[in-house]
Amino acid sequence: MKIQLLVDGGDMKPGPAISQKLGPAGINIGKFIQEVNKATSSFKGMKVPVEAEVDTKTKTFSLKLRSPPVSELLKKE
Repeated sequence: MKIQLLVDGGDMKPGPAISQKLGPAGINIGKFIQEVNKATSSFKGMKVPVEAEVDTKTKTFSLKLRSPPVSELLKKE
C-alpha cells in the first residue's frame, strides 16, 4: 500500500488523516512519525513530499523523499 504525504520538514505531528491510513495497517504511528521527522530534518521550515510504502503483512514501511516543491524552495530563498 502506498501513502503519499506532504509534511513539514522535521516537524510531522500525528493527525487523523495519517492515523486513519496507518492504524488499520497495524503500523506503529509513533515510530512512523519519528522516522519521517528524522528523514526530513534537513528540510526544516519547508513542506516535503514523502511517499511511504507500507507492507501490511509484515507491518513494516519504507520511506522515499521527494524534493520540496519549487514554491517552497523560493520561499526559503
